[in-house]
Amino acid sequence: MLELQRQAGLSIFTDGELRRDSYMTHLYEAVQGFQEEYPIREERLPDGGRQRVELHTKPVVAKLKPKGRIAGDEAEFMLKHSPGRFKITQHSPAQAFGWQKAVSSAAYPTIDECRDDMTAIVREELKALAAQGVTYLQMDEGLSGGFVRDGWREQQIVEGNDPEKLLSAAIESENSCWDAVPDGVIKATHICRGNRTATGGGSGGYEWVAERAFGQIRVDRFLLEYDTERAGGFEPLRFVPKGKIVVLGLISTKTPLLEVQDDLIRRIEEASRYCPLEQMALSPQCGFQSAANPDGAFMTINDQKRKLDLLIETARKVWG
Repeated sequence: MLELQRQAGLSIFTDGELRRDSYMTHLYEAVQGFQEEYPIREERLPDGGRQRVELHTKPVVAKLKPKGRIAGDEAEFMLKHSPGRFKITQHSPAQAFGWQKAVSSAAYPTIDECRDDMTAIVREELKALAAQGVTYLQMDEGLSGGFVRDGWREQQIVEGNDPEKLLSAAIESENSCWDAVPDGVIKATHICRGNRTATGGGSGGYEWVAERAFGQIRVDRFLLEYDTERAGGFEPLRFVPKGKIVVLGLISTKTPLLEVQDDLIRRIEEASRYCPLEQMALSPQCGFQSAANPDGAFMTINDQKRKLDLLIETARKVWG
């Protein structure tokens, strides 16, 4: 995986999270308090059929307590083997994923209490990673899911929740973690829109969260998924402050179909109407696979290589 990235010409490396069965596995192995098994849910496919899908998020059933490092082994491997600067990704505690009132309330009567404990655990892991020598840290899914899904705010109001307060709590949770990371470490947050090929992941633009998220979350880079129309337009990028970088996820990781370079350049030019070109970068929309067992079409190594080659060639053509 590292050699593939080096050959493509990447300057920031990742181990591909290959030590995780899913993007959350390392958290479940290092923290007690989650249900033992992954839940199974039946979902309707676009063609009208149904498929049983193993979810990646386990519900919280007891008090959360760390029992070991979350990503220490990943950092150790990369410190020994990475050809250059690398990043380690963590799941954001912002939404307290896994808190479900029906099964979690005995341990945490409110989602806020659960979020507080999750935040403390992730904050300590980020501090440990920085102390270990990691100089690029990324948190995923802090404002994913409902925050950027059409109809979510209206549903929260129906359920008696204040979506503005939920957004504030999510931002405060991320900042609590980032404030513990020393200067000199690149800080990035990824707003994921779902990477499973068999299910949609929801549609909705970034407009509602943009001004507050870009202006208040204390990171250097925002990684946004823009590979399909479900993410909306580029207008929210007008809120990106000077000095911040927004990384456009224009290259899909959900299909082996290779994008057309002229189309990518056209979309970058369109985005530059709202954010200066020097404050933008290009990336795949997400990781090439979110779990060891794919639930739909997946890509071969050659497919991935073609995507990475296109990424580098396009970035060089646009930014030099």
